[in-house]
Amino acid sequence: MISSLEIQGYRGFERFELSGLGRLNLLVGTNNGGKTSVLESVFLLMSAGEPAALWQVLSRRGESLLTEVPTSPVVLRIEPEVRHLFSGHQVRAGSRMALSAMNKAHHRSLEFVVVEASQKDQPDLFTADDDGVPLPRFALEVKGYPQPPIPLVPLSRNGGLREAFGAPRRSARPSGAAPIFIAPESLTTNELVSLWNSVTLTPAEFLVLRALQFIDPEIERIAVQVATAHSYYSAGSRGGFIVKRRGTELPIPIGSLGDGMWRMLVLAIAITQCRGSVLLVDEIDTGLHYSVMSEMWRLIFNAAKEFDVQVFATTHSYDCVYSLAHICAEADERNPITVQRIEPGKSRAIPYVQNEIKLAADREIEVR
Repeated sequence: MISSLEIQGYRGFERFELSGLGRLNLLVGTNNGGKTSVLESVFLLMSAGEPAALWQVLSRRGESLLTEVPTSPVVLRIEPEVRHLFSGHQVRAGSRMALSAMNKAHHRSLEFVVVEASQKDQPDLFTADDDGVPLPRFALEVKGYPQPPIPLVPLSRNGGLREAFGAPRRSARPSGAAPIFIAPESLTTNELVSLWNSVTLTPAEFLVLRALQFIDPEIERIAVQVATAHSYYSAGSRGGFIVKRRGTELPIPIGSLGDGMWRMLVLAIAITQCRGSVLLVDEIDTGLHYSVMSEMWRLIFNAAKEFDVQVFATTHSYDCVYSLAHICAEADERNPITVQRIEPGKSRAIPYVQNEIKLAADREIEVR
């Protein structure tokens, strides 16, 4: 479990630190203060710098460009632009960002450095679509501990990730899983159905059902509809899952039950599938009414302990912070809860521990 995190040269952070991290960590602060960047830093660090993780981070923010395929000018391809990961949004030889985390047992570190490669020195970075002119080409040199799986990631002439090295392929996560990042728009249906394959007919299925019952106590069962070639779910859809409500004969698509139901489904499934890793949730309260937030936090906290997951989440909601205070009495030295306040221009987050979170809620002290 990460106890402290240091960020250098990543997005808006020249240097930034978080300390006193716990089992459950809620990041608060103003817009554009860097909360999402902290989540991304943890995601990249725990992914050991895999190109697929870079691709996911950049694509989620829309930081991509369309370029022509040299062998076919009428064909366009998407290239996530890595320059947005570096402070100043510029990539030049020597550009660097570094992430490191500490805990009681060991540390993790990850460093990306832009290096210049030539066709003579690095022929593997140059593909058949090159015109034979020995122009320098940028690449990302990736170093760290544990050792990254791909130490040199080639970039296109436009400074983008090349699909062969970066396109993500999400599948169900086994134990000892990779981190899961949940954006405000949640996971897609196809991602969630894939994760569900490891949940169904296990004790984790009952955890998911309880999560949905916080919002609608009449839900008795949940199932996945089998996708066919004609019904494969479109991006952004909320299909695939159906529920059986007490007193109704026919199942109901979960998309008919509102944003909060889908959000709770995503949270519950995801936390069971990142055992021993981290769950990162941007704007965790999205779609949830304040009346269910305390139960949401209790579910997340208890599941995090059961599956040995460390949780990082962001919010702008006072109700979300106030609801977290309701479960602070359940925390202990092995499973602490923190609120981390991130302020623009400051090099360190301000941590609040359980007693301080509860006191702030009781006295209606603003910590966001």
